[in-house]
Amino acid sequence: MKILIVVESHAKRAGGGPRYWAQLSQGLIHRGHEVIILSGTPEDDEFASPNTVGLLPVGSNLRSRSVSTLFRRFLFRRRYGPLVQEFAREWQPDIIHTVQPIASEAALRAGQELGVPVVVSVLSHVEAQWSRLERGTGRARLFRFLESRALQQPFTRIMCLTHRSQEVLVQEGVPRERIVYVPHAVDVSSFRSGVEPKYRKQQNLSKDAFVIGYAGALTADKGFDKLLEAVTRSQPLDQLHLMVAGEAVGYQRWMEFTKGAGAKKLHFLGCLDHKEMPAFMASLDLFVIPSLAETLPTSLLEALATSTPVMASAVGGVAEFLHSDWGITMESPEPEAIAEILESWLPRRTELQAMGSRGEAYVHEHHNWNRTTELTEGVYLSCLEQP
Repeated sequence: MKILIVVESHAKRAGGGPRYWAQLSQGLIHRGHEVIILSGTPEDDEFASPNTVGLLPVGSNLRSRSVSTLFRRFLFRRRYGPLVQEFAREWQPDIIHTVQPIASEAALRAGQELGVPVVVSVLSHVEAQWSRLERGTGRARLFRFLESRALQQPFTRIMCLTHRSQEVLVQEGVPRERIVYVPHAVDVSSFRSGVEPKYRKQQNLSKDAFVIGYAGALTADKGFDKLLEAVTRSQPLDQLHLMVAGEAVGYQRWMEFTKGAGAKKLHFLGCLDHKEMPAFMASLDLFVIPSLAETLPTSLLEALATSTPVMASAVGGVAEFLHSDWGITMESPEPEAIAEILESWLPRRTELQAMGSRGEAYVHEHHNWNRTTELTEGVYLSCLEQP
């Protein structure tokens, strides 16, 4: 089977999306399929997979929701679409797989021209954004309308990472029979128990230290400021340390905020290469995701796969996935609530370790790439078999 994956960006440093497509494409190639990822070209020319073809330079903020970004999206689609169609005509794929919301229009046009099925994945924006867009400004509601309308297009299948996404799409009027759940996955060969906790040693943290971790952008919508305040302003938590693997954006702001006694509790590692994340997760007693909105973060699965329990806001797909057997949910990611939960779990490390072990077993069984690749292949075959 020849599979063409169409995305707007496949930059190596762009986060969870490129890692998703890289792992999926390699799994499909391993199963004997021919796969090409068609993408915009990142500024540094570093793609997440070697089987990638770049077409156009991509602005780093195509997913923001400013009026100027809307114009850039329009220009990108207008220029990118014909190039995708031309490439598809030459390569003649059996199936096209794409992602919402930016690249899907170009992929759909190419599929319709060739008469091949088009599968679209909804990786993040349904749960993570629409609740806020619905209550937001006129500009935000405009983006919600445009993205909702895009999902009404005649894709052969719509793949969701969570059951919650499925229900949201049904409420938007998408026929249920076109929607399929295929779970997110993690590389369980790298993320597993027994990885050396080298960052704990590197930061000279004793066995008695209670180390929580955060990974991602240091932004307010991710709840990082609330987590930081909970750690630095909570006097009872003397043994508590926060280890951060974060983007450089806003780094100085947080360092200014944490001058003084609080700085002794904070360990900023900077932006780590993804291959270092197993060691980062293994260095923690608890991984924290205090986001205001999420789907199903890759980092959540990575932490659990490494036998590290997770504490996360009960939002989006997190609320659906994070079972009390292997995690702690927060109804309110406010500093006082975070500090109170951390304080209650500080003396219960044996329980946390047991939670991590149960989480590892569940993720390794249900969220490995072998299973997700096989299920995705099944979706493709069902599309090709339908009249």
